[in-house]
Amino acid sequence: MKYDLSITRDRLEFINKTSRVIHEGVKVELTKTRKKRTVKQNAYLHIVFNLWAINYGDTLLEAKTDLKRDYGMFYTKNGKRYLKSTADLNTKELSTFIEWIRNRAAKEGDFYICTAEEYLIDQFNIDKEIQSNRQYL
Repeated sequence: MKYDLSITRDRLEFINKTSRVIHEGVKVELTKTRKKRTVKQNAYLHIVFNLWAINYGDTLLEAKTDLKRDYGMFYTKNGKRYLKSTADLNTKELSTFIEWIRNRAAKEGDFYICTAEEYLIDQFNIDKEIQSNRQYL
């Protein structure tokens, strides 16, 4: 069950439920739910991936993989390393990752990736460029 502890009703239900469970003496698991990235942020991330891929002549999957690998976005399971999904990042973590990509493009790739605000202003032309390169992505 999920509870939003900023809402009085949820908070009271949570307290009642935990009180009952404490008296039962059972094992429980408590996880803190954190805010995931926004839909707009996710859409912008994919614009960034597309622009990176077009500039380097990569497929979209190659761009995502290389960027996550170079950023160090790994987890280990059964002694093996795997790339994390960006879906596991919260809004702050995703913003940091996007800024890292933009800075890297400017420094190493010598190309500019627009900000989210600039993308909204010139969305038609940027989407047109991505669409014209879709066959390579």
